[in-house]
Amino acid sequence: MGKKSLNSQEDLHRPRIGIDLLGCETPGATLLKALIAHPFEGEHPPKFTVFGTEEIFDNVATPEDIICHTVTEQIEMDEDPLIAIRRKKDSSINVGISLLKTYDLDAFISAGNTGALLACAKIHLPMLPGIDRPALLTLIPTKKDLIAVLDVGATVDVKAENLLQYAQMGIAYQKSRGIAHPTVGLLNVGEEKQKGTPKLRRAYKLLQDLNNDAPIDNPVFAGNIEGRDVFHGEIDVIVTDGFTGNVFLKTSEGIAGFVLDQMEDLGPLTSLPGVKSILAKLRERLHYAEYPGALFTGVEGLVMKCHGESSPDAIINTIKGASRLVNHFFLEKIKAELK
Repeated sequence: MGKKSLNSQEDLHRPRIGIDLLGCETPGATLLKALIAHPFEGEHPPKFTVFGTEEIFDNVATPEDIICHTVTEQIEMDEDPLIAIRRKKDSSINVGISLLKTYDLDAFISAGNTGALLACAKIHLPMLPGIDRPALLTLIPTKKDLIAVLDVGATVDVKAENLLQYAQMGIAYQKSRGIAHPTVGLLNVGEEKQKGTPKLRRAYKLLQDLNNDAPIDNPVFAGNIEGRDVFHGEIDVIVTDGFTGNVFLKTSEGIAGFVLDQMEDLGPLTSLPGVKSILAKLRERLHYAEYPGALFTGVEGLVMKCHGESSPDAIINTIKGASRLVNHFFLEKIKAELK
């Protein structure tokens, strides 16, 4: 049977996902093989454009329905982001964002140089209406459901108004995950409303406006949240500036790694069936390299940044997350929240 035309009616509803095969510690050929082997299911499975070197595509037999885009340049992790994106026009990041800008892609995923990816997106993609500063949104595990944290590194210095915008984007994101009434917390040094810097106290007042149309017994804004209480999972969205959020995220990753290392250093105990099962569950929940990438919110396009140590499974999970955002009209929902 012949291959379906890429212009078929069915293909019109398939999310067009671009994947950067460069910049990740996992070799590009390994990522491509995992992508080919994975059975993406659903009514409208994603359609892929992959960006890599000629060497990758010469060594991996790729199905015809995957578009291979050969690039001649790669932005390294230690390069200055702005200089790199200006000089390396044929890098995977530049080419991928360009196709996103021209609506030839619905989403672009990269594990490469974070600064270059975000700078390229900010330069080439317009900001969403009502958004002044973009944010990186990531999911972290809690005792209950995954919580959305933003910003975790896109914008270090923000205003109180930006934190309100982050809350609105976080609400739209969690709604796309099926949470009907997401709740928001402001990361702070104490629960009392007078705690924190003048910026945080003003943000507290602005965030209270989210409760204007909410039931008294079920407010959208839950107030200030201390870092140690985030993992209780009582709220769905945490907002903070990019500096604090990045420190919070990296510290959380470090603690998770420390706990896993200590558990795995138990010697013979680790071979016991019960302990092995617990370790496997902990590794699944706490290993940050297995989680979907962070979403660069606030721009007119879906840009997702994966951890440099991401495994093929993490890239697959990011693809699924990006496809879900496309299928649930995430950008349109953000615009609706901002009205």
